[in-house]
Amino acid sequence: MAHGFLVEGTSIVAVDRASLSDRKEIEKLIAEYHASEGTTPIKERISWAVDQQVRSESPGLLLVARDKKRIVGVALAVYTPSAELGRVMTVNDFFVKPEHRRKGVGQELVRHMVEECKRMKIDEIGLEVLYANKAAATFWRSVGFRRANRFLFRKKLR
Repeated sequence: MAHGFLVEGTSIVAVDRASLSDRKEIEKLIAEYHASEGTTPIKERISWAVDQQVRSESPGLLLVARDKKRIVGVALAVYTPSAELGRVMTVNDFFVKPEHRRKGVGQELVRHMVEECKRMKIDEIGLEVLYANKAAATFWRSVGFRRANRFLFRKKLR
């Protein structure tokens, strides 16, 4: 179910699950997000991740925020069962176009994501923020997320 709200008193932004027809626009937005974080967007990985969600091949969420017909925000999260934490939804990609920030778009994406997760009986939502991205850390704190008491470890395989 889409939710709408006013941005700057004139345009309505709606948040809903993405559809197959949104795929190319979402891929471009996620590539813009990766570039803004200083990482090189890898088209094949982005296409695969988006495809997993729009085709419901992987449990999770792919939400979009639209300003009229244009997608201005995206949230991609994946479901992970954990014997310790229970049902976990991990936000892997979350981005609002710079010109739409500080207008409630990100807050509405988070609100909708939390509602969907509650419907799915998710126990916890997790995400990572780069140390250098202070604005993102401030945003996530402002919508009720707190730092976890864990270290993040990785081993690249490709």
